[in-house]
Amino acid sequence: MSTEFTLPRRRRRIRPYLDLTAMIDTVFNLLIFFAVTMTYVGARSAMPVHLPSAQTARPVNERVVLTLLPGRATQVNGNETMLNQLGAAIKQAAKGNLDTQVVVVADEKVSYAQLVAVLDSVRLAKFNRIALAANPKKVNKAAADFTRAVE
Repeated sequence: MSTEFTLPRRRRRIRPYLDLTAMIDTVFNLLIFFAVTMTYVGARSAMPVHLPSAQTARPVNERVVLTLLPGRATQVNGNETMLNQLGAAIKQAAKGNLDTQVVVVADEKVSYAQLVAVLDSVRLAKFNRIALAANPKKVNKAAADFTRAVE
């Protein structure tokens, strides 16, 4: 018989480990989702306006935006304004700069009389740079080529 003394085997201690990969992926996906969502929310106004289309439509930088919806008061940069106070509201939004462009965003269903009244108020307020907003019209490429060839 052997007189060797054997030590009991040590149990290997398992350290706790938390895999954060799934949580980091989820947080990253949420970050992307909210970033993309905010770009779409910021680009649209609070009121849904259905603009008509025009081939010459283009973006404008410094401007005062008038929003016209059927049956609603006119909005100057999102703030509702009565028609008799429209000139003062535009001057305040333009900070007195009469060279500021005024963009009229009118829904398709706005009456012609309401549009003319708003345009008249803008002109009476001494603003000469007036634009009507429209969606760019989608042009059929074949029809556009044919039109150029005929000209």
